[in-house]
Amino acid sequence: MLKQNFKNDAEALLQMSDGNAAAYRFLFDHHFTDLCNFLLIYLHSKELSEEIALEIFTFIWEKRQTLQIKANFKSFLFSSAKNRAISLYRKEQKKMFTSIDPGQSVFLDDSSSQQLMENNELREIINTAINKLPEKSKQIYQLAWEENLSHKEIAEQLGITPKTVENHVGIALRKLRESLNPYYQQIFMLLLVQLFID
Repeated sequence: MLKQNFKNDAEALLQMSDGNAAAYRFLFDHHFTDLCNFLLIYLHSKELSEEIALEIFTFIWEKRQTLQIKANFKSFLFSSAKNRAISLYRKEQKKMFTSIDPGQSVFLDDSSSQQLMENNELREIINTAINKLPEKSKQIYQLAWEENLSHKEIAEQLGITPKTVENHVGIALRKLRESLNPYYQQIFMLLLVQLFID
């Protein structure tokens, strides 16, 4: 497949809707790795993260003619990833409860409910983990995941190369996975709450 250059995601999306496979390849090449890394924070499985990321991009190609993306493309990808991760978590929880002996009574007592962190406390843990990042990695992480800027846009804004941006993103994601690893289940619960609030 021949590669083509596109000005931005919006142009590529427009071309893809007409069946331009090169436009789809452009979007895939520019966002697949970031999407996998985003999923990896929550799923802690490289294989599963890649599988879900591929499912999302497959869906995008299959629905290219009718797909409507109101936010920017990266926001759409991350929102899709969050929803699929939550769906996966729900399925796992359902399996857990349906595997319990029907003769057993299941109650959420005070001790079990206390195991779930308050959302504010968990947000504080996440913010603390972000604030502990090296200064440049933290800045680039916030530009990428909070302001949804592309690597190219970040590089232009900071006067560095896209490769340097990519390196800092990798550092940030690795350190966040290490810091947040003990809290992955609570992070899923926080995502569930946010889903119903948004």
